[in-house]
Amino acid sequence: MSTEDSCSEVRGLIPRILQALHAKKVWESVKGAEDVECSLFKDLSKPHIRILTPKNPEEQPVVVKFESKIPCGVKFFKIEPHTVEIHQLLSEHGLSTKLLAFSSGAPAGSGGDEDHSEPNFTVEALGVCYFDLAAAEGNPNYWDTANSASGTGGEMAKLAARLHKKVDPQWFDKYRSKIVELCPFMGDKGPDSPFWGIMRTDALGQARNMAATLKESEKTAGPESLDGSDTQIFLHQKRSYAPTNEDMKRIAALLPKPQGPHASRVVTVHSDLWAANVVKELCSNEARLIDLEGVTVSYAAIELAQFCNERGVSKVYLEELTKGEDPPTEEEIDRFWLEALIAGNVQDVLRYLCWEDQKLEVDSVTRTIAHAERFHACAEKLRTDQDLCAQFLRNKGDDAFSEEAMTSVLGNSS
Repeated sequence: MSTEDSCSEVRGLIPRILQALHAKKVWESVKGAEDVECSLFKDLSKPHIRILTPKNPEEQPVVVKFESKIPCGVKFFKIEPHTVEIHQLLSEHGLSTKLLAFSSGAPAGSGGDEDHSEPNFTVEALGVCYFDLAAAEGNPNYWDTANSASGTGGEMAKLAARLHKKVDPQWFDKYRSKIVELCPFMGDKGPDSPFWGIMRTDALGQARNMAATLKESEKTAGPESLDGSDTQIFLHQKRSYAPTNEDMKRIAALLPKPQGPHASRVVTVHSDLWAANVVKELCSNEARLIDLEGVTVSYAAIELAQFCNERGVSKVYLEELTKGEDPPTEEEIDRFWLEALIAGNVQDVLRYLCWEDQKLEVDSVTRTIAHAERFHACAEKLRTDQDLCAQFLRNKGDDAFSEEAMTSVLGNSS
């Protein structure tokens, strides 16, 4: 299928989309498909996202996400119930682009979950992305500016603080059991575990497929047909040299746990917060979150992992978080910044081992375990030595916990 085919797909959905919008008293002047123009989303790798623009200039354009028959990469986009639920919740709090309407895809006849008459869709307000791909490719200093406290970094820090304050993490409780079903490893993980931020739909896709295959094999050939080798690999990964469940248990035990009242709070997190996932919403002219498929619950500091290279971002976050209370002290800002940097390295370690987008070598897991041991020791030393911590933060490079940086903290003998 071509990109034109996906525009044809969404055009076929327009009657249902209009019905859903009219029920919410949106686009009431738009009567039919002939009154709407369909255009590609700027990222052509996402055939499941299209922009619909009414010919009536008094109506605002919208973004439609739908379950296209064109794969997004190697998989097909699916609208998960928890994504719709959290979008509604964040939209009500003014944190995400406004969710205008959605459809759950009414089943045809008495068919099961796979028997839908038409694909699911969501409709949300359109926003202008803060991320500029052309500028990023042409400017080696782009990210320093974009992630600064005075740039997009500051906007993301404010959004993160408001998200952490406003959205009670209890919404996620009913979804934990599904994740544990797909990945039993998560059964003993507390709500503050960084693994919850990694257990996104993409990461669990392979686990879901393999779990279904194993279940079918057991059903047809009996449990003795399984030798256990497939169930020992973490998330049933197909990469060579993938970690086992035991490897991941060891690494999980080594990774530093968050410390501090603000950094360690269990909160609702976006879990993929960077400049491409923040837009300025046209209808409100305010910064809003998008791409909510990975929203989950974890500890607060991990939210800033991808954009907190500058101390000022931590300051903005804490000031927004404590608005109406005593402002954060300089020491509190430094402590939180250290925790955000630690969280960034935790996330890097987990993504490397959990997501199958990088090639592993024969000794990759062994080297990661050795890195985690040094990382744990380094984090603990920085937390207990205020002067050393201040020096570390002043001299921090792009990779805060590189082997060179950790040697400067631990010494060559460690």
